[in-house]
Amino acid sequence: MRDSRLRPRPMVEPISVVERGFFGSAGFYVRVGVLVVVALSLFGILGLRLWSLQMIQGRHYAHVAQAQSFRTILLPAPRASIFDRSGRLLVGTQGRLGVTADVATLGRVDSGGRWRPTPAGRVQLRRLARLARVPTWKLITRLRRSIRRSPYAPAMVLRSTNLALALYLEERASSFRGLQVVAVPERRYPQGRLGSEFLGLLGEVSAREFHEHRYRTAKPGQFVGQSGVEASYERLLDGGLERARVPVDARGKVVGPVRTLPYRTSARGLRLTIDARLQSVAERAIVDGIAFAHRAGHADADAGAAVVMNPWNGAIYALASSPHYDQAAAAHNPGYLARLLAPRNSMVPLLDRATQGLYPTGSTFKPIAAEAALATGLITPRSILPCTGSLTVGNIVFHNVEPAINADLNLDQALTISCDTWFYRIGTEFYARQAATGALDLQRWALRLGLGHPTGLDLPGEAGGVVPTPAWLRRTFHDPAQRIWYEGYSVNLSIGQGYLAVTPLQLAVAYSALANGGNVVRPHVASAVVSATGRVLRRLRFPPAAHLKLTDAWAIRQGLYDAAHAGNGTSAAVFGSFPIPVAGKTGTAQTPHGSDHSWYASWAPAAHPRVVVVVLIEHGGFGVESAAPAAREIYSAFFHK
Repeated sequence: MRDSRLRPRPMVEPISVVERGFFGSAGFYVRVGVLVVVALSLFGILGLRLWSLQMIQGRHYAHVAQAQSFRTILLPAPRASIFDRSGRLLVGTQGRLGVTADVATLGRVDSGGRWRPTPAGRVQLRRLARLARVPTWKLITRLRRSIRRSPYAPAMVLRSTNLALALYLEERASSFRGLQVVAVPERRYPQGRLGSEFLGLLGEVSAREFHEHRYRTAKPGQFVGQSGVEASYERLLDGGLERARVPVDARGKVVGPVRTLPYRTSARGLRLTIDARLQSVAERAIVDGIAFAHRAGHADADAGAAVVMNPWNGAIYALASSPHYDQAAAAHNPGYLARLLAPRNSMVPLLDRATQGLYPTGSTFKPIAAEAALATGLITPRSILPCTGSLTVGNIVFHNVEPAINADLNLDQALTISCDTWFYRIGTEFYARQAATGALDLQRWALRLGLGHPTGLDLPGEAGGVVPTPAWLRRTFHDPAQRIWYEGYSVNLSIGQGYLAVTPLQLAVAYSALANGGNVVRPHVASAVVSATGRVLRRLRFPPAAHLKLTDAWAIRQGLYDAAHAGNGTSAAVFGSFPIPVAGKTGTAQTPHGSDHSWYASWAPAAHPRVVVVVLIEHGGFGVESAAPAAREIYSAFFHK
């Protein structure tokens, strides 16, 4: 029987509608064509990108992928050599034996990032500590410090070791797993301790030095120049860092040995103006000058300085200071370097008295006072002034070295016998001019000739010095009575006493200007950049600081010649029979404590200067007693007499 029940019908029934005319229309083919073009373009772009990655940038990405499996480490490289003016090697580089440790073999880094030795690693470090006579904790500290600086580089636990220990470790390498003997570049000094005054020390770069321009490429832990030529010419001498790489896994753990990458060493070197032979003579002359002072009764003489310089271009042939340190020992012996840098000791051997020691000049200042008086018209070469046993200024009596003298002298004669009261009277004239016009001609000429400020020497740490003026008194003292410029200050300054404080190098610059006709040279110790074979690649230039017009300087030169060769000259006992004519001035500078300082400032030959020599012996007494004989030793070596 037919089911008559009603069946539910869907609310919406599907309806298929086909527009037959659309498939053959132009719009249909346009849409299909656009889809085809888009698809082909996308596949083309993907293909080009794949070709670019494989063919054009394939090498770059391969390098990047490889770099992810390696870590680059930096190792110390040799520094450039330093030569004297004749090509003698002053500073070179040699290999030093050290011991490195593999941090992964000897220990583990804990969750806090701190390296700790494993039991087996601690045993190895203890054995090494006993052999090297170094505390175990110190080796562990060095390991941790090295990891902080360069996590993948071998940690240097012994910076220096003797050959016996190195051979012992090499022969028993299987028993000292994780330890390796390596060669590390180290400074070599064929001339020994010669030249510590200008060569300088090396030291680990500090946090402060990272902000300095000359150390901008340095890396933590790198050794850089800390003083002298090593610091001034750091960018030229720095050999850079040798690159090596070590393989690591996905977690950054070292999985293979260190492999050194090709490294091109610097073929450059630095040639100095220093003459190693003359430097040795100058250092010995200071020691002899101190001995001369002792024989003359000045037992407190214990230090000195000497400057030997070309008066025409400022090239320094010798720069000596005593006492001085041994830079060769400092490079090889960390204990000596630590003692050298100790606060209680550093001021003695590290002070370069030639460029950093400040002293009153005594009578060696008189030629400078004479030029100031000639230039301002206070005197002429033929002016006659009294030379008496004393001169009273206000209520103060200023004495002459020879109290019984009473004569009328011109400039030549006053310089020859070094009459103090003659120059005292010059000082009173300068004071009267200052009171009337405010002019400070004596100080102005001293400053112009190079005193009282850095000379521009190409070494760090040069002292500035003091040429006292009324303004300087006001800046320096708080007591109102001490801030007044009295006439006696001008009198004292005229003979290089009072608050005047200059370095031997500054005095050498001033005498060079008097010798060469007015060029204030810029002293320097560097001469040229040279190749490994000694060929000059680039000469270094140091133009004069100033050109002065001197007035009647011939009269000063004549007075200095007579001071060294006339019968009554202050240094005739030393240079009267010397075969080379010398123009020089002794100086005896009073000090608050102990004997006077002994000075000799000079040049030779007198008429055609080739060299300026300035010698200071601290507490050496009269200039003729110790400084002048020391200067004669230097002249004898220079002229081969």
